[in-house]
Amino acid sequence: MTNTKKQAALQGVWDATRLFPFSLAVGVCSGFGLVGGAVSAAVCILFGAVCGSAFFPTWLTLLPVFLLAFRFGAGAAGAAVLLGGAFTLLLSFLPRSARERMTHPAVHTGFLISASFVTTALQTTNYFGIGAVGGTVREIIADYISLGFHANWRGVLYGTIALVLLITYPRKFKTLHKKIAPAFVVLLIVFPLHLLLVPHADGTPINEIGGWDFASAADGIFLRGAFTKEAIPLILCSALALALLTDATLSDTRMRQLSAVRMCAGFFGGAPCDADAEPRSRLSALTAAAVTAALYLMPILRRFPVHALALMLIVTAWQSVPWGGVRRAFSSARSALLFFAALLLPVLAGVHYAVPLLCALCALAGQNDKSVSDT
Repeated sequence: MTNTKKQAALQGVWDATRLFPFSLAVGVCSGFGLVGGAVSAAVCILFGAVCGSAFFPTWLTLLPVFLLAFRFGAGAAGAAVLLGGAFTLLLSFLPRSARERMTHPAVHTGFLISASFVTTALQTTNYFGIGAVGGTVREIIADYISLGFHANWRGVLYGTIALVLLITYPRKFKTLHKKIAPAFVVLLIVFPLHLLLVPHADGTPINEIGGWDFASAADGIFLRGAFTKEAIPLILCSALALALLTDATLSDTRMRQLSAVRMCAGFFGGAPCDADAEPRSRLSALTAAAVTAALYLMPILRRFPVHALALMLIVTAWQSVPWGGVRRAFSSARSALLFFAALLLPVLAGVHYAVPLLCALCALAGQNDKSVSDT
């Protein structure tokens, strides 16, 4: 094997360490389960091989999918991904100036912070194991108040270990973390610890991933429950959110590729994805596929604690916030008002209904201010 082929194969291994844990987290924590995570990974690898890119599930565009999956099931969430891909494709044909008017930097920054808060609230139950239920932040907080604080401390232990690793590992190992993803290191440390403390699945005190549930996969594939009177407006608003939350720095070609990935992933109950700008060879994709498949097919994977997966999403959410955009949001009164609207509307009106309202605010605000055009 030549050096070039070895490098391509190694790149595929590094991609697998990044793809596997995050696809697992978004699949399990969104309600799709192992099947949804595996389908997301497969679609990412397939399109990566065809397009010469790498596609990875992304937390931000998954937020509307979280909410729909919790409330209406995998079918409704899959329908939102399908429509979101179609909207992304349509947006890619608009002039860049028109797209910028729809995603004002102040709104983008405010919405990111609010979305991170909503993600944290939704995943806190998975982290602490309190048992609160609800499809919105307000419902979950109300349930916390009625239940009282009864944490599952072993789950808190696993989640806290994941939190420390995700924050400190990239800082302490600046070169290594570019190859072996921090989330994969979490798997390598938390999983053996859990198996040591709880050797047998019977009577386990915490939430584990569980086995393959093909019934939920069928729900996603055939979009069951997606077209009820209550679900349709939320699906449309969520699809718009998926499109507008697409990375604004992507070229039109990348946006079209990304829309194709999302449409296919949505039909099969998968999660939305983002594209990596670095080119990939087909050997890299094949290697990533082999490693990812081997990891997903491990029978013992069903015993992995959900608490650590939830922390992956919470930490990634907050690390994705462009904090510099907060300062720039106050460069003008108009930007400050848009920022606060984007910050409050997702919590007060819900993420789904906030999106069209924010789009209307962006349209009324007009062309972006030069001083806040960094995002």
